[in-house]
Amino acid sequence: MEKMRDLRDLLTHEVADLYSAETQIIEAMPQMIAKAHNPQLRLALEQHLQVTRNQVDRLTQVQSILGDHQQQDDGGLLGNLFGKGVKCKGMEGLIEEGQKVLAEDMNPEVLDAAIIACAQKIEHYEICGYGTARAYARQLGLQEAERLLEQTLDEEHQADELMTSMALNSVNLMAETSGGSTGTQYNSL
Repeated sequence: MEKMRDLRDLLTHEVADLYSAETQIIEAMPQMIAKAHNPQLRLALEQHLQVTRNQVDRLTQVQSILGDHQQQDDGGLLGNLFGKGVKCKGMEGLIEEGQKVLAEDMNPEVLDAAIIACAQKIEHYEICGYGTARAYARQLGLQEAERLLEQTLDEEHQADELMTSMALNSVNLMAETSGGSTGTQYNSL
């Protein structure tokens, strides 16, 4: 990593880190979707996968505003696999932890609750990162970058709120009452 001389350099690094985080999420999310049993949860995850792809596009726009083309040329999923660009170690750890949880032997209802927990850990990490990047952009007077980061921050808050609502209104209750059942009908959702 190059020496960070000022807040703009710090913002550039934060945006590259978020770019790496989002590309890792795009790679990992299909496994989460495939394991979800609750149709509403599966649909929410599928929709958020598309939102995440749009967020990567927005980050590319922010990188362009900052004049940082390294991440677009060398980074992303392939760049991260081959050691170029920034690799978000925090997201890597959250995804690895989530994969371990998803590999456990669980009732389908309990697995859905676990998926929500894993997804919310990721959302909270992203909320922190986007909030920080937005604050830097605001301080630097980069209004377009701030607007783009704010839009993604709002989407991450919405995704977190949706997961909380699903957990509290149905998924956690089903996990609590599953008690060894081999599956629950989701028609009542």
